[in-house]
Amino acid sequence: MPPITRRDLVVGGTAAVGGVLVGGAALSLWTGAFPLPKPAPSATALTYEGWARKRSAPYFIGHRGAGGVLPEHTLPSYLKALEWGAECIEISVVISSDRVLYCLHDLTLDRTTTMNGEVASKTSAQLDTARVSIPRLGPRWAGANMPPLPRLRDVLQQVGGKAVLCIEPKNDSAYTPLVELIAELKLESSVMLKLDASSPRIAMAKQAGFPVFAYLGNPEVATPSAIEALAKRLDPQRDVMVLPAANEFALMPARLIQGAVGTGVPVWVFPVHRRREANYYSLLGVQGLIAPCIGYLTGIIEPSRSDDFPSGELTAGMLTRNPYSNAFALSWVDEGALTIPTPGRQAFVTMGQFCPINATSYRITFDVSFEPLPSDTWQHISIAFGHADDRYYEHRLGDGDGYHALLRADGTMSLYAHVEGEPNGQELTKAQVSTAMKSGVWARVNLDVTPQGIEWSRDDGTSLKAQDSRFRGGYMHIGSSATNGALRIRNLTVA
Repeated sequence: MPPITRRDLVVGGTAAVGGVLVGGAALSLWTGAFPLPKPAPSATALTYEGWARKRSAPYFIGHRGAGGVLPEHTLPSYLKALEWGAECIEISVVISSDRVLYCLHDLTLDRTTTMNGEVASKTSAQLDTARVSIPRLGPRWAGANMPPLPRLRDVLQQVGGKAVLCIEPKNDSAYTPLVELIAELKLESSVMLKLDASSPRIAMAKQAGFPVFAYLGNPEVATPSAIEALAKRLDPQRDVMVLPAANEFALMPARLIQGAVGTGVPVWVFPVHRRREANYYSLLGVQGLIAPCIGYLTGIIEPSRSDDFPSGELTAGMLTRNPYSNAFALSWVDEGALTIPTPGRQAFVTMGQFCPINATSYRITFDVSFEPLPSDTWQHISIAFGHADDRYYEHRLGDGDGYHALLRADGTMSLYAHVEGEPNGQELTKAQVSTAMKSGVWARVNLDVTPQGIEWSRDDGTSLKAQDSRFRGGYMHIGSSATNGALRIRNLTVA
Protein backbone atom coordinates (compact mmCIF):
# COMPACT_ATOMS: atom_id res chain seq x y z
CA MET A 1 0.00 0.00 0.00
CA PRO A 2 1.58 3.36 -0.98
CA PRO A 3 1.70 6.16 1.57
CA ILE A 4 -1.24 8.55 1.61
CA THR A 5 -0.27 12.10 0.67
CA ARG A 6 -2.21 15.31 0.82
CA ARG A 7 -3.12 14.83 -2.83
CA ASP A 8 -4.49 11.38 -2.08
CA LEU A 9 -6.78 12.53 0.72
CA VAL A 10 -10.27 12.04 -0.63
CA VAL A 11 -13.51 12.16 1.35
CA GLY A 12 -16.91 11.47 -0.18
CA GLY A 13 -15.31 11.23 -3.61
CA THR A 14 -14.09 14.85 -3.62
CA ALA A 15 -10.36 15.59 -3.67
CA ALA A 16 -9.26 18.27 -1.24
CA VAL A 17 -6.05 20.06 -2.13
CA GLY A 18 -4.20 20.77 1.12
CA GLY A 19 -7.07 19.59 3.29
CA VAL A 20 -10.15 17.45 3.75
CA LEU A 21 -13.65 18.30 2.63
CA VAL A 22 -16.13 17.32 5.33
CA GLY A 23 -19.73 18.32 4.76
CA GLY A 24 -18.57 20.87 2.22
CA ALA A 25 -16.17 22.64 4.60
CA ALA A 26 -12.42 22.49 4.07
CA LEU A 27 -10.36 21.59 7.13
CA SER A 28 -6.66 22.30 6.70
CA LEU A 29 -4.08 19.63 7.39
CA TRP A 30 -1.85 19.95 10.40
CA THR A 31 0.81 22.64 9.94
CA GLY A 32 2.49 22.95 13.31
CA ALA A 33 -0.06 24.00 15.94
CA PHE A 34 -1.54 20.72 17.12
CA PRO A 35 -5.34 21.07 17.15
CA LEU A 36 -6.29 18.11 19.32
CA PRO A 37 -7.35 18.59 22.94
CA LYS A 38 -4.93 17.53 25.64
CA PRO A 39 -6.32 14.93 28.05
CA ALA A 40 -6.60 15.97 31.68
CA PRO A 41 -6.25 13.58 34.62
CA SER A 42 -9.53 12.85 36.36
CA ALA A 43 -9.91 13.81 40.01
CA THR A 44 -12.54 11.10 40.65
CA ALA A 45 -12.88 7.42 39.91
CA LEU A 46 -13.78 6.93 36.26
CA THR A 47 -16.66 4.79 35.09
CA TYR A 48 -17.22 3.91 31.47
CA GLU A 49 -20.64 5.57 31.37
CA GLY A 50 -19.36 8.75 33.01
CA TRP A 51 -16.38 8.93 30.69
CA ALA A 52 -18.43 8.18 27.59
CA ARG A 53 -20.85 11.01 28.41
CA LYS A 54 -18.20 13.68 28.87
CA ARG A 55 -15.53 12.68 26.36
CA SER A 56 -15.16 14.79 23.24
CA ALA A 57 -13.50 13.55 20.08
CA PRO A 58 -10.72 13.01 19.44
CA TYR A 59 -9.68 11.34 22.68
CA PHE A 60 -6.69 9.17 23.53
CA ILE A 61 -6.30 5.59 24.73
CA GLY A 62 -2.94 4.41 26.06
CA HIS A 63 -1.69 1.59 23.79
CA ARG A 64 0.08 -1.04 25.90
CA GLY A 65 0.13 1.78 28.45
CA ALA A 66 2.95 4.01 27.23
CA GLY A 67 4.39 1.19 25.14
CA GLY A 68 6.22 3.45 22.71
CA VAL A 69 8.87 4.45 25.22
CA LEU A 70 8.40 2.25 28.31
CA PRO A 71 8.29 -1.56 28.53
CA GLU A 72 4.84 -2.43 27.26
CA HIS A 73 2.17 -3.89 29.51
CA THR A 74 4.08 -3.20 32.71
CA LEU A 75 3.00 -1.20 35.71
CA PRO A 76 5.48 1.65 34.92
CA SER A 77 4.01 1.83 31.42
CA TYR A 78 0.42 2.04 32.64
CA LEU A 79 1.33 4.63 35.27
CA LYS A 80 3.15 6.76 32.69
CA ALA A 81 0.02 6.78 30.52
CA LEU A 82 -1.95 8.01 33.52
CA GLU A 83 0.69 10.67 34.19
CA TRP A 84 0.19 11.90 30.61
CA GLY A 85 -3.53 12.25 31.29
CA ALA A 86 -4.87 9.06 29.72
CA GLU A 87 -8.43 8.36 30.83
CA CYS A 88 -8.50 5.04 28.98
CA ILE A 89 -5.79 2.35 28.77
CA GLU A 90 -5.55 -0.85 26.73
CA ILE A 91 -4.39 -3.96 28.62
CA SER A 92 -3.68 -7.46 27.25
CA VAL A 93 -3.99 -10.50 29.49
CA VAL A 94 -2.68 -14.08 29.39
CA ILE A 95 -3.06 -16.96 31.83
CA SER A 96 -0.59 -19.29 33.53
CA SER A 97 -0.94 -23.04 33.87
CA ASP A 98 -2.28 -22.53 37.40
CA ARG A 99 -4.83 -19.92 36.19
CA VAL A 100 -3.14 -16.70 37.31
CA LEU A 101 -3.64 -13.74 34.98
CA TYR A 102 -0.66 -11.69 33.75
CA CYS A 103 -0.38 -8.59 31.55
CA LEU A 104 1.30 -9.52 28.26
CA HIS A 105 0.56 -8.98 24.58
CA ASP A 106 1.77 -12.35 23.26
CA LEU A 107 0.83 -15.90 24.10
CA THR A 108 4.54 -16.68 24.21
CA LEU A 109 7.23 -15.09 26.36
CA ASP A 110 9.94 -14.89 23.70
CA ARG A 111 9.47 -11.39 22.24
CA THR A 112 9.28 -9.21 25.34
CA THR A 113 10.55 -11.14 28.37
CA THR A 114 13.63 -12.86 29.73
CA MET A 115 11.88 -16.26 29.44
CA ASN A 116 10.89 -18.40 26.47
CA GLY A 117 7.98 -20.65 25.67
CA GLU A 118 4.21 -20.48 25.97
CA VAL A 119 2.79 -18.62 28.94
CA ALA A 120 0.13 -21.29 29.42
CA SER A 121 2.86 -23.89 30.02
CA LYS A 122 4.38 -21.93 32.94
CA THR A 123 3.29 -21.75 36.56
CA SER A 124 2.77 -18.42 38.28
CA ALA A 125 5.85 -19.15 40.39
CA GLN A 126 7.89 -19.39 37.20
CA LEU A 127 6.31 -16.31 35.61
CA ASP A 128 6.94 -14.24 38.72
CA THR A 129 10.67 -14.56 38.00
CA ALA A 130 10.34 -13.20 34.45
CA ARG A 131 11.34 -9.64 33.57
CA VAL A 132 10.13 -7.57 30.65
CA SER A 133 13.00 -6.99 28.22
CA ILE A 134 12.60 -4.80 25.12
CA PRO A 135 16.06 -3.79 23.86
CA ARG A 136 14.75 -1.25 21.30
CA LEU A 137 13.77 0.99 24.24
CA GLY A 138 17.43 1.38 25.18
CA PRO A 139 19.81 0.21 27.93
CA ARG A 140 17.98 2.33 30.50
CA TRP A 141 15.49 -0.56 30.67
CA ALA A 142 18.06 -3.36 30.81
CA GLY A 143 19.53 -5.33 33.71
CA ALA A 144 18.19 -4.46 37.13
CA ASN A 145 15.82 -1.89 35.58
CA MET A 146 13.79 -4.51 33.73
CA PRO A 147 10.32 -4.43 35.32
CA PRO A 148 8.66 -7.68 36.35
CA LEU A 149 5.97 -9.36 34.32
CA PRO A 150 2.97 -7.99 36.22
CA ARG A 151 0.05 -9.93 37.56
CA LEU A 152 -3.24 -8.41 36.42
CA ARG A 153 -4.52 -8.31 39.99
CA ASP A 154 -1.63 -6.06 41.04
CA VAL A 155 -2.18 -3.78 38.04
CA LEU A 156 -5.90 -3.46 38.69
CA GLN A 157 -5.24 -2.59 42.32
CA GLN A 158 -2.94 0.23 41.15
CA VAL A 159 -4.83 1.67 38.18
CA GLY A 160 -8.40 0.42 38.59
CA GLY A 161 -10.83 3.35 38.81
CA LYS A 162 -8.16 5.79 37.63
CA ALA A 163 -8.94 5.11 33.97
CA VAL A 164 -11.35 3.13 31.84
CA LEU A 165 -9.57 -0.15 31.14
CA CYS A 166 -9.94 -1.98 27.81
CA ILE A 167 -8.88 -5.49 28.81
CA GLU A 168 -8.34 -8.28 26.31
CA PRO A 169 -8.09 -11.97 27.25
CA LYS A 170 -5.50 -13.19 24.74
CA ASN A 171 -6.30 -16.83 25.59
CA ASP A 172 -9.94 -17.85 25.43
CA SER A 173 -9.31 -19.72 28.67
CA ALA A 174 -8.53 -16.39 30.34
CA TYR A 175 -11.99 -14.95 29.64
CA THR A 176 -13.89 -16.39 32.62
CA PRO A 177 -11.12 -15.80 35.21
CA LEU A 178 -10.82 -12.23 33.89
CA VAL A 179 -14.53 -11.51 34.32
CA GLU A 180 -14.43 -13.06 37.80
CA LEU A 181 -11.46 -10.89 38.86
CA ILE A 182 -13.12 -7.74 37.54
CA ALA A 183 -16.20 -8.57 39.61
CA GLU A 184 -14.16 -9.43 42.71
CA LEU A 185 -12.43 -6.02 42.56
CA LYS A 186 -15.77 -4.28 41.78
CA LEU A 187 -14.45 -2.72 38.57
CA GLU A 188 -17.30 -3.77 36.25
CA SER A 189 -18.37 -0.14 35.71
CA SER A 190 -14.96 0.97 34.46
CA VAL A 191 -13.94 -1.92 32.18
CA MET A 192 -14.49 -2.54 28.48
CA LEU A 193 -13.79 -6.00 27.15
CA LYS A 194 -11.45 -5.97 24.17
CA LEU A 195 -12.13 -8.79 21.70
CA ASP A 196 -11.17 -9.72 18.15
CA ALA A 197 -13.97 -9.12 15.66
CA SER A 198 -14.14 -12.88 15.02
CA SER A 199 -14.51 -13.77 18.71
CA PRO A 200 -17.68 -15.61 19.78
CA ARG A 201 -17.19 -13.93 23.17
CA ILE A 202 -18.53 -10.58 21.89
CA ALA A 203 -22.14 -11.64 22.42
CA MET A 204 -21.28 -13.04 25.86
CA ALA A 205 -19.53 -9.84 26.92
CA LYS A 206 -22.48 -7.71 25.83
CA GLN A 207 -24.92 -10.00 27.64
CA ALA A 208 -22.80 -9.62 30.79
CA GLY A 209 -23.21 -5.84 30.53
CA PHE A 210 -19.71 -4.90 29.33
CA PRO A 211 -19.15 -2.35 26.58
CA VAL A 212 -17.09 -3.98 23.83
CA PHE A 213 -13.89 -2.87 22.11
CA ALA A 214 -14.07 -5.01 18.95
CA TYR A 215 -11.11 -4.87 16.60
CA LEU A 216 -10.06 -5.84 13.10
CA GLY A 217 -6.40 -6.44 13.75
CA ASN A 218 -4.61 -5.74 10.45
CA PRO A 219 -5.16 -4.06 7.07
CA GLU A 220 -5.77 -7.39 5.32
CA VAL A 221 -8.88 -8.17 7.39
CA ALA A 222 -10.13 -4.57 7.73
CA THR A 223 -12.15 -4.69 4.51
CA PRO A 224 -15.38 -2.75 3.82
CA SER A 225 -17.45 -5.95 4.10
CA ALA A 226 -15.79 -6.90 7.41
CA ILE A 227 -16.39 -3.40 8.76
CA GLU A 228 -20.06 -3.52 7.76
CA ALA A 229 -20.51 -6.96 9.33
CA LEU A 230 -18.84 -5.94 12.57
CA ALA A 231 -20.89 -2.74 12.87
CA LYS A 232 -24.11 -4.78 12.82
CA ARG A 233 -22.94 -6.66 15.93
CA LEU A 234 -22.15 -3.54 17.95
CA ASP A 235 -24.20 -1.00 19.90
CA PRO A 236 -23.35 2.56 18.77
CA GLN A 237 -24.20 3.83 22.25
CA ARG A 238 -21.81 1.55 24.15
CA ASP A 239 -19.40 -0.30 21.88
CA VAL A 240 -16.53 0.80 19.64
CA MET A 241 -15.09 -0.49 16.37
CA VAL A 242 -11.29 -0.52 16.27
CA LEU A 243 -9.23 -0.50 13.05
CA PRO A 244 -5.51 -0.54 12.26
CA ALA A 245 -4.05 2.93 11.75
CA ALA A 246 -1.33 2.01 9.29
CA ASN A 247 0.45 -0.62 7.28
CA GLU A 248 3.97 0.34 8.34
CA PHE A 249 3.96 4.09 7.59
CA ALA A 250 1.16 4.03 4.97
CA LEU A 251 -2.09 5.37 6.38
CA MET A 252 -5.36 3.56 5.79
CA PRO A 253 -7.37 4.86 2.79
CA ALA A 254 -9.65 7.76 3.58
CA ARG A 255 -12.70 6.15 1.95
CA LEU A 256 -12.32 3.03 4.11
CA ILE A 257 -12.19 5.07 7.31
CA GLN A 258 -15.09 7.25 6.25
CA GLY A 259 -17.11 4.14 5.51
CA ALA A 260 -16.46 2.85 9.02
CA VAL A 261 -17.37 6.20 10.58
CA GLY A 262 -20.55 6.20 8.48
CA THR A 263 -21.83 3.05 10.25
CA GLY A 264 -22.58 5.18 13.31
CA VAL A 265 -20.45 3.02 15.60
CA PRO A 266 -17.63 5.04 17.22
CA VAL A 267 -14.36 4.27 15.42
CA TRP A 268 -10.95 4.05 17.11
CA VAL A 269 -7.63 3.37 15.36
CA PHE A 270 -4.39 1.78 16.63
CA PRO A 271 -1.51 2.37 17.09
CA VAL A 272 -1.15 6.10 16.42
CA HIS A 273 2.53 7.10 16.71
CA ARG A 274 2.68 10.42 14.87
CA ARG A 275 0.89 13.74 15.11
CA ARG A 276 0.31 13.61 11.37
CA GLU A 277 -1.57 10.32 11.83
CA ALA A 278 -3.64 11.75 14.68
CA ASN A 279 -4.66 14.72 12.60
CA TYR A 280 -5.45 12.64 9.52
CA TYR A 281 -7.78 10.33 11.40
CA SER A 282 -9.45 13.02 13.50
CA LEU A 283 -10.33 14.95 10.32
CA LEU A 284 -11.94 11.78 8.95
CA GLY A 285 -14.20 11.47 11.99
CA VAL A 286 -12.30 8.89 14.04
CA GLN A 287 -13.12 9.44 17.70
CA GLY A 288 -10.52 7.41 19.59
CA LEU A 289 -6.76 7.46 18.99
CA ILE A 290 -5.03 4.46 20.57
CA ALA A 291 -1.52 5.74 21.12
CA PRO A 292 1.65 4.42 22.77
CA CYS A 293 3.02 7.91 23.42
CA ILE A 294 0.17 10.24 24.40
CA GLY A 295 2.60 12.72 25.95
CA TYR A 296 4.22 13.40 22.58
CA LEU A 297 1.03 13.38 20.50
CA THR A 298 -0.72 16.00 22.59
CA GLY A 299 2.28 18.22 23.27
CA ILE A 300 2.12 17.64 27.03
CA ILE A 301 5.86 17.01 26.74
CA GLU A 302 7.46 20.31 25.77
CA PRO A 303 9.97 20.28 22.87
CA SER A 304 13.57 19.69 23.94
CA ARG A 305 16.52 21.83 23.01
CA SER A 306 19.23 19.21 23.60
CA ASP A 307 19.26 15.46 23.17
CA ASP A 308 18.80 12.93 25.94
CA PHE A 309 20.98 10.26 24.33
CA PRO A 310 23.21 9.77 27.42
CA SER A 311 20.15 8.55 29.35
CA GLY A 312 20.17 5.41 27.24
CA GLU A 313 16.44 5.39 26.60
CA LEU A 314 14.14 6.09 23.71
CA THR A 315 12.78 9.62 24.05
CA ALA A 316 9.10 10.38 23.44
CA GLY A 317 8.81 11.67 19.88
CA MET A 318 11.90 9.88 18.56
CA LEU A 319 10.32 7.71 15.85
CA THR A 320 11.83 5.15 13.49
CA ARG A 321 10.19 4.00 10.27
CA ASN A 322 8.13 1.51 12.27
CA PRO A 323 8.36 2.43 15.98
CA TYR A 324 7.23 -0.99 17.23
CA SER A 325 9.57 -2.97 14.95
CA ASN A 326 12.87 -4.39 16.11
CA ALA A 327 14.07 -4.28 12.48
CA PHE A 328 14.58 -0.51 12.80
CA ALA A 329 15.70 -0.48 16.43
CA LEU A 330 18.23 2.14 17.49
CA SER A 331 21.19 1.41 19.74
CA TRP A 332 23.17 3.40 22.30
CA VAL A 333 26.95 3.44 22.62
CA ASP A 334 29.57 5.13 24.78
CA GLU A 335 30.11 8.90 24.72
CA GLY A 336 26.35 9.56 24.86
CA ALA A 337 25.91 8.63 21.20
CA LEU A 338 22.95 7.17 19.39
CA THR A 339 23.44 4.67 16.57
CA ILE A 340 21.08 4.50 13.61
CA PRO A 341 21.70 1.13 11.96
CA THR A 342 21.14 0.58 8.24
CA PRO A 343 19.65 -2.93 7.97
CA GLY A 344 20.09 -3.37 4.23
CA ARG A 345 18.24 -0.14 3.44
CA GLN A 346 18.30 3.54 4.31
CA ALA A 347 16.97 4.44 7.75
CA PHE A 348 15.80 7.71 9.27
CA VAL A 349 14.61 8.83 12.68
CA THR A 350 12.03 11.56 13.22
CA MET A 351 13.46 13.76 15.97
CA GLY A 352 10.02 14.68 17.22
CA GLN A 353 11.26 15.38 20.74
CA PHE A 354 12.62 18.72 19.42
CA CYS A 355 9.52 19.60 17.43
CA PRO A 356 7.80 21.63 16.34
CA ILE A 357 10.61 24.18 16.03
CA ASN A 358 8.60 27.39 15.91
CA ALA A 359 11.47 29.91 15.79
CA THR A 360 11.91 31.89 12.57
CA SER A 361 15.69 31.57 12.92
CA TYR A 362 17.42 28.59 14.55
CA ARG A 363 20.58 26.48 14.52
CA ILE A 364 20.74 22.68 14.67
CA THR A 365 24.14 21.34 15.74
CA PHE A 366 25.33 17.77 16.21
CA ASP A 367 28.35 15.49 15.98
CA VAL A 368 28.26 12.70 13.42
CA SER A 369 30.39 9.69 12.52
CA PHE A 370 30.14 6.41 10.65
CA GLU A 371 31.41 3.28 12.39
CA PRO A 372 32.06 1.49 10.15
CA LEU A 373 31.95 3.60 7.01
CA PRO A 374 29.49 2.53 4.32
CA SER A 375 31.10 0.54 1.53
CA ASP A 376 29.86 3.15 -0.96
CA THR A 377 31.44 6.45 0.13
CA TRP A 378 28.92 8.42 -2.00
CA GLN A 379 26.32 7.51 0.64
CA HIS A 380 25.69 10.04 3.34
CA ILE A 381 24.34 11.28 6.60
CA SER A 382 21.32 13.48 5.98
CA ILE A 383 19.22 15.90 7.97
CA ALA A 384 15.78 16.62 6.53
CA PHE A 385 14.09 19.75 7.88
CA GLY A 386 11.46 22.39 7.20
CA HIS A 387 8.69 19.78 7.21
CA ALA A 388 5.15 20.83 8.09
CA ASP A 389 4.42 17.59 9.96
CA ASP A 390 6.08 14.53 11.41
CA ARG A 391 5.29 11.96 8.71
CA TYR A 392 8.14 9.51 8.14
CA TYR A 393 10.88 10.80 5.83
CA GLU A 394 13.45 9.02 3.76
CA HIS A 395 15.01 9.94 0.44
CA ARG A 396 12.98 9.62 -2.75
CA LEU A 397 9.64 8.86 -1.12
CA GLY A 398 8.28 12.03 -2.71
CA ASP A 399 6.06 12.55 0.32
CA GLY A 400 6.08 16.06 1.77
CA ASP A 401 7.86 19.36 1.19
CA GLY A 402 11.12 20.43 2.83
CA TYR A 403 14.89 20.38 2.56
CA HIS A 404 17.72 17.94 3.13
CA ALA A 405 21.37 18.64 3.86
CA LEU A 406 23.92 15.91 3.08
CA LEU A 407 27.42 15.01 4.23
CA ARG A 408 28.69 12.12 2.14
CA ALA A 409 31.25 9.67 3.47
CA ASP A 410 33.77 11.03 0.94
CA GLY A 411 33.30 14.53 2.44
CA THR A 412 31.02 16.05 -0.23
CA MET A 413 28.40 18.43 1.25
CA SER A 414 25.16 19.30 -0.55
CA LEU A 415 21.87 21.17 0.01
CA TYR A 416 18.59 20.16 -1.62
CA ALA A 417 14.88 20.92 -1.53
CA HIS A 418 12.28 18.17 -1.97
CA VAL A 419 8.73 18.72 -3.15
CA GLU A 420 5.55 16.72 -2.63
CA GLY A 421 5.10 14.16 -5.39
CA GLU A 422 8.65 14.47 -6.76
CA PRO A 423 11.17 11.76 -5.79
CA ASN A 424 14.18 13.72 -7.08
CA GLY A 425 15.62 16.54 -4.98
CA GLN A 426 16.32 20.05 -6.28
CA GLU A 427 19.93 21.12 -5.69
CA LEU A 428 19.96 24.59 -4.10
CA THR A 429 23.64 25.46 -4.49
CA LYS A 430 26.85 23.96 -5.78
CA ALA A 431 28.18 21.05 -3.70
CA GLN A 432 31.41 21.54 -1.74
CA VAL A 433 34.06 18.95 -0.91
CA SER A 434 35.08 18.88 2.74
CA THR A 435 37.34 16.53 4.68
CA ALA A 436 36.58 12.88 3.95
CA MET A 437 35.01 11.02 6.84
CA LYS A 438 36.95 8.28 8.64
CA SER A 439 35.47 5.38 10.53
CA GLY A 440 34.87 6.32 14.17
CA VAL A 441 36.06 9.94 13.75
CA TRP A 442 33.54 12.59 14.73
CA ALA A 443 32.64 15.63 12.62
CA ARG A 444 30.57 18.53 13.94
CA VAL A 445 27.94 19.95 11.59
CA ASN A 446 25.75 23.04 11.84
CA LEU A 447 22.51 23.87 10.09
CA ASP A 448 21.43 27.52 10.27
CA VAL A 449 17.93 28.45 9.11
CA THR A 450 16.68 32.03 8.74
CA PRO A 451 13.54 33.41 7.11
CA GLN A 452 15.54 34.08 3.93
CA GLY A 453 18.04 31.25 3.65
CA ILE A 454 19.93 28.17 4.84
CA GLU A 455 23.58 27.52 5.71
CA TRP A 456 25.07 24.02 6.06
CA SER A 457 28.59 23.90 7.54
CA ARG A 458 31.04 21.68 9.39
CA ASP A 459 34.00 21.98 11.70
CA ASP A 460 36.66 22.01 8.95
CA GLY A 461 35.36 25.37 7.70
CA THR A 462 33.38 24.11 4.71
CA SER A 463 30.11 26.00 4.27
CA LEU A 464 27.20 26.03 1.79
CA LYS A 465 24.63 28.85 1.63
CA ALA A 466 21.35 29.01 -0.25
CA GLN A 467 18.67 31.65 -0.48
CA ASP A 468 15.38 29.75 -0.34
CA SER A 469 12.35 30.47 1.83
CA ARG A 470 9.68 28.13 0.46
CA PHE A 471 9.43 25.74 3.41
CA ARG A 472 9.67 26.62 7.09
CA GLY A 473 7.87 23.81 8.90
CA GLY A 474 9.05 22.74 12.33
CA TYR A 475 9.92 19.02 11.93
CA MET A 476 13.26 17.35 11.28
CA HIS A 477 14.62 13.87 10.61
CA ILE A 478 18.16 12.47 10.70
CA GLY A 479 19.33 9.34 8.93
CA SER A 480 21.53 7.68 6.38
CA SER A 481 21.11 6.72 2.73
CA ALA A 482 23.56 3.83 3.13
CA THR A 483 22.56 0.18 3.14
CA ASN A 484 25.47 -0.81 5.39
CA GLY A 485 27.73 0.83 7.92
CA ALA A 486 26.22 2.52 10.97
CA LEU A 487 25.51 6.20 11.55
CA ARG A 488 26.24 7.65 14.99
CA ILE A 489 25.11 11.03 16.33
CA ARG A 490 25.62 12.87 19.61
CA ASN A 491 25.40 16.35 21.17
CA LEU A 492 22.33 17.28 19.16
CA THR A 493 21.01 20.74 20.06
CA VAL A 494 18.49 23.20 18.68
CA ALA A 495 19.20 26.85 19.49
